[in-house]
Amino acid sequence: MDLNQFTCEKLSDHVYRIIDALEVASYLVIGTKEACLIDTCPGAGNIKEYVESITSLPLTVVVSHAHMDHCGGAGFFDKVYMKKSDMTSLVKHKSRSFRAEFFNEHLGGLSLTPEDFLPVPDEVFVDFPDNTVLDLGGATVELLPFPGHTPGMTCPLIPEDRILIIGDACDDNVLLFDQFASTVSEYKRNLQEMIGRKDSYDKILGNHGNFEYPMELLENVLESCDLILEHKDAHLAVHMFGEDLYSAHAIKEDGMRVDGKPGNVLYADDKVC
Repeated sequence: MDLNQFTCEKLSDHVYRIIDALEVASYLVIGTKEACLIDTCPGAGNIKEYVESITSLPLTVVVSHAHMDHCGGAGFFDKVYMKKSDMTSLVKHKSRSFRAEFFNEHLGGLSLTPEDFLPVPDEVFVDFPDNTVLDLGGATVELLPFPGHTPGMTCPLIPEDRILIIGDACDDNVLLFDQFASTVSEYKRNLQEMIGRKDSYDKILGNHGNFEYPMELLENVLESCDLILEHKDAHLAVHMFGEDLYSAHAIKEDGMRVDGKPGNVLYADDKVC
């Protein structure tokens, strides 16, 4: 496998989707004065060189959260914006061995080694205030807080293109289980705040799978939270990422809901409060 292989697709006037060899997406927003890279993939290919082949504009780099498939390529850059509250999550996810083992297991047929992945130095990360707005010239990136999946989870909004990059904050299977994830009730409150901004976007993008979600995603996940908190959900036992979890809805072998609707929550019992 050529780990330096990337593909790029233009999605709107300013937004490009970059997909790496391990099937993880990052997003590049290009204005008239500057560009912004949102997430850096797992660090198994030189995303910095690839971005420089697309634009020569000054580049700001932001990672949505401190999980390996989003921040693994941070070491290619001198400065990367990430919420300070996510630094504790970084301890496990910057491990090169952890990244190699994860992709070997979950993609199958790979024989990646720790040396295939770039080290992730703590010192490149810089904190930023919630709701920071980056003016790129003709396009802006609003960094909206959405704690839940991790404490510092951030969702960039590009209002000129009416695009919300939701990342792992809300998807087909929201994960709420480790010591850094919020409770279901806390997550629900933050989800409601994001739904309150729905007049600002009509396209929702993610970093995995189909990379794009229908607008009903957030409302479906909100309904899932309500079912969990009322103890009316499917409470289906599932084993994922080495954890014994529960699914709010019945799911198929591929992890998608049996009823075909987007949006679900996988949670640990201690998160139901």
